[in-house]
Amino acid sequence: MNTLKSIAESLRKGRKDSSDVDLASKTGLTRQSVSRALSGDHNFTVTTLLAIAEANGQEVVLVPRDVARALSGSNQPPGQSVATMTDELRRL
Repeated sequence: MNTLKSIAESLRKGRKDSSDVDLASKTGLTRQSVSRALSGDHNFTVTTLLAIAEANGQEVVLVPRDVARALSGSNQPPGQSVATMTDELRRL
């Protein structure tokens, strides 16, 4: 399950060299809103998540849990490669 901390970590990794001020400028959010969202300690809205992801060049995607586990490597059958996972995703 994703937690605020893990989502915030993904957003922080995606921002590259952008500061909170840079992201605030790109998103139209306040610096405080950006900082709080990226801390992972405060609940933030989906709108904030989407705005920061967009500014980072990231995409927010919802997938079935078993697909997410397969992509992350959890409970992945032995010998299953990224290519076979990609083929399985295409069949969805």
